[in-house]
Amino acid sequence: MTYEIEVYVMRLRIEEFTETHAKEICNWKYDGEHSIYNYPSWNKVSNDKWAVTVEEKRKKEFSAFVDDYDNLCGYIRLQDKNEYILIGVGLKPSLCGQGLGNTLMEIVKQQCNKLYPIKTIALEVRSFNERAIKCYKRAGFIVKEIYKKYPPHWI
Repeated sequence: MTYEIEVYVMRLRIEEFTETHAKEICNWKYDGEHSIYNYPSWNKVSNDKWAVTVEEKRKKEFSAFVDDYDNLCGYIRLQDKNEYILIGVGLKPSLCGQGLGNTLMEIVKQQCNKLYPIKTIALEVRSFNERAIKCYKRAGFIVKEIYKKYPPHWI
């Protein structure tokens, strides 16, 4: 007996991060200790003027990762901090742990090199997030500093 197996390889592309995308990520819910990455409701972040809700910032700093079917799979935020570019990365909770990290980080590095070719790239990650740390290390990042920082909704 012969079996035919079709494997779908998810391809991601980068595109404009819209308000619709921003509203969608407010509904993403991570489990356990990763729930710290959950956004509050759209109304809350909008009332508090989070960057994701401010059109000018959203267009300048955010980009969406979408698949072949135009589904939002993740996003990046590139903040120009003068001396360096600070990267924020978000992946749809259902896609975490699916092996997309290498692809995602290659796209991130390409986007940084395209937009900020002579700037150093930096990112922040919580120390418990070992899956992300491994991904970032595989992408060539190194740990430079460890410090305490609290999420804005804790302050």
